[in-house]
Amino acid sequence: MFDWIKRRHPAATSGVTDLNALEAWAQIHGWQFKPARTQDGFVIEPPGLPPPWRLEWGPSHRAYLGPLELRLRAPLAIDPDAYAVVLPRALQAALEAEMYQSFTDSVRTRLDEAWPEELRWLAVSTRLGSAELGTLRDMLGAAGNVDRWLQAWLARPAGALLAQAMQRDPSTPLVVTLQQSVLCLRVGLPQVEPVALDDLIRLFEAVLSDARDGLASFEPPAPADAP
Repeated sequence: MFDWIKRRHPAATSGVTDLNALEAWAQIHGWQFKPARTQDGFVIEPPGLPPPWRLEWGPSHRAYLGPLELRLRAPLAIDPDAYAVVLPRALQAALEAEMYQSFTDSVRTRLDEAWPEELRWLAVSTRLGSAELGTLRDMLGAAGNVDRWLQAWLARPAGALLAQAMQRDPSTPLVVTLQQSVLCLRVGLPQVEPVALDDLIRLFEAVLSDARDGLASFEPPAPADAP
């Protein structure tokens, strides 16, 4: 499974991550830094109850991202049953090919539950086509059960920002998901440095802002007698 990682990450090993330097950088921003008890990761949160976002780095929850990943999460005021995924077009094609091969090489009659949710969504959910993605169609793929919101969100600057980030370095795949009212950006990142974190946080805050602004377009209209 996930031969894509083996091809694109022949030496996907962790580099040296200076947790002390990262803690000092977080404190400069006024953020809380919490190292993992196992010393193989950390969490950063800005002030607030709840914090506006949460950054995590450590062992990957997604095999297709490699051994270590960074996650940025934030709540989104959308139906918890809504879900969506945005990912690089090349990664989408490679993972779909591997899913198909895994399915046809066995006697399975349904998708393997071992696959992450977002990969199963690609197989069973509405995808944005070339017309909906426009100029982004060759750079990223998108699927989910909220296609109108997804299309409107990617039509905002968030779409171009994500496409640019996803094309910048194919060896560090970047995926965005919406699940249970949480927007999550995941990046395969074997080594962490403050400059990279600055860039990823700015990206996440921008796409999160557009995601929230896009929701306003789909709020139910007010009653006719409302003031």
